[in-house]
Amino acid sequence: MVEATIERLFAAIETRDLRLIESLLHPDVSWQNVPHPPAQGREAVLQLLGNILCWSDRVQWDVVSKSVSGTAGWYERLDRFWLAGEEHAVACNGVFTVDVASKTVIAVRDYVDLGEWRRRVDPVMALLAKRTAVEVVVRHMEAVETQDAVAMCSDYALDAVLERPTATYRGWSAIADYFDTVPARLGSKRVSFSPVESLDSDQARVSWHIDREEESSVSGSDMFTVIGGRIVRQVTVLGGPDF
Repeated sequence: MVEATIERLFAAIETRDLRLIESLLHPDVSWQNVPHPPAQGREAVLQLLGNILCWSDRVQWDVVSKSVSGTAGWYERLDRFWLAGEEHAVACNGVFTVDVASKTVIAVRDYVDLGEWRRRVDPVMALLAKRTAVEVVVRHMEAVETQDAVAMCSDYALDAVLERPTATYRGWSAIADYFDTVPARLGSKRVSFSPVESLDSDQARVSWHIDREEESSVSGSDMFTVIGGRIVRQVTVLGGPDF
């Protein structure tokens, strides 16, 4: 059970779905990249992981060797992240402790050369953080075409807010839950998007239209506020009934 819990966490990390990752972390989890101070608590650990997972197009953690005893597992890994079209990999050796009662990971001590890793990855992350609102929203609209909720959420801040006329969704997970409902609500209907319009360096707008057979069409627009390369607020305005 200890081994299975740890490896379920690895599989969740590879999906980049913060909701799955959260379900496998104990509320009091700590995650330390030794020798740096640990992130304490599930929210802090999700922030630590989400910082790179959300901007990764793909994640793969290859286990090189492992040893499990009692409630702990020692895992030597090669953690691979694809950012802006390029792969970045880092060797890690982690000790993962499982809370048996809740079947969640309660502590991680990861040994990694963070200095060397940051020298390689920080410039890429800095470029992503400097993207204009238009660049971020264009990437988001490309993800919308896939109807994949995780891809659609990849450029949202963890504390982002999505405001629609009938509901407000607060936080990455709530927004992802909403995006999960979109394919079924759309069915076979297709959405047509206008080109992304720049309002200023931090804001962009997209107009859209949905044609529905034997029903009135649906149209609206979304205004996005982008800070540090992440969508922090989205406001939807409808020109009629919702889809």
